[in-house]
Amino acid sequence: MSVYSSASIGYLLVGPYNLADVSDKLEVSASNPVVETTPFGVSAAQYQQPGVKRFEITGHDGWYDDTAGSLNQTTIDLAATEKVLMFAYQGNATPKSVICAGGVLETAFKRSFTVGDFTRANMEISVSGVIDDAKMVFALAQVDDDPLNTEAADVDLGATGGGTTGCNVYLSCTQLDLSGRTSFTVTFEDSADAITYAAQTAMTALTLVGAEKKASTDMTVNRYVAAAWAWGGAGGTPTATFTLAVKVNDPH
Repeated sequence: MSVYSSASIGYLLVGPYNLADVSDKLEVSASNPVVETTPFGVSAAQYQQPGVKRFEITGHDGWYDDTAGSLNQTTIDLAATEKVLMFAYQGNATPKSVICAGGVLETAFKRSFTVGDFTRANMEISVSGVIDDAKMVFALAQVDDDPLNTEAADVDLGATGGGTTGCNVYLSCTQLDLSGRTSFTVTFEDSADAITYAAQTAMTALTLVGAEKKASTDMTVNRYVAAAWAWGGAGGTPTATFTLAVKVNDPH
């Protein structure tokens, strides 16, 4: 078993905002509620599980960062829209594990006001989908228009990637400068032989920073995976900072 410390944290992304520099606590929980189903005439209580699991991020604490605006902006945006969570607890490198979740929605927020002291804030988050232990395909880093993929430095999923049906792909873009271009698109690629790659899942084209989860239950994911990116339009010197992760379904 590997032991990870605070220094191991690569990033904590909620939507396009990185909270790693202001956060110091995160609790993730999952539960499968039990419902009483005791019919009339039965002496002992009976219970069943409906099979619908509940996922929550119940304890996020952080230092309120007005200058960077990260915690402030995140909590404001989360109150109105769903976001994607990506937590690189093993470090910002491929193919490290990343805790990912889609459909993240803030359910509670509390901020303390203390004169002459640091300001603390915490929030509780509900997850409408699942929480995935995904693999990082592309570490959080800035790119331009050369090169346009990581096929030469692919991620080998091993036996779990060969012939697997279905996957969840997670993207977070924290910085985007189109510099005259019209859009920025990230694509999840795969290959059976680490030579010939094909587009597997194209994420939604971005014109602003953002994050997204795309799920598929019927496509085959091959063993070797990579990230590719493309710019709409021409000219300028565009840059973007993003990370990409994938969770493939268990083939067994």
